[in-house]
Amino acid sequence: MAEHEQGSGARDPAPHGSAPGDPTADAWYFAVRLGEGRYAFDAPLVTEVVRLGPLTRLPAAPPFLPGVFTHRGEILPVLDLGELLLRRGTELEPGARAAVVQAGPWRVAVVADEIEGLLSVPRRRLEQPPPGHGASEFLRAVAVDGAEDLAILDMVRLVAAARARSVPS
Repeated sequence: MAEHEQGSGARDPAPHGSAPGDPTADAWYFAVRLGEGRYAFDAPLVTEVVRLGPLTRLPAAPPFLPGVFTHRGEILPVLDLGELLLRRGTELEPGARAAVVQAGPWRVAVVADEIEGLLSVPRRRLEQPPPGHGASEFLRAVAVDGAEDLAILDMVRLVAAARARSVPS
């Protein structure tokens, strides 16, 4: 998949890799469900969807890092989006699915209540995120999609913040 270029950090609702100002262009996202909400992030960040192997818990790890597992000889940290964004952990059943994400220099396995997969969103439906949302520091946009909104996450910022919060100071 295409590499993701890290943005300037501004909350620009335009997805990376699309022509700015082109309201006819579709943006591709990877969608997940957390509780009653739907969240998504840039699809090119996802390298694959895998079944989680046995998790090894890390001593003194924060709750949003339920452990690590080995995938194809690589040890991947597991990032629980529900715990990180909503303070409500994800039930990890045996064989749960995770999206392997390359966010900047970090590669992580992301878990959520449900993995929905690829989703195309017309750019004209992207709006600035409302203030005060529980995940507002990581929101880049909101897509108004019929009856249900889709919160677009800045996954590179989210993974960097999770990493910073998990390393003792």
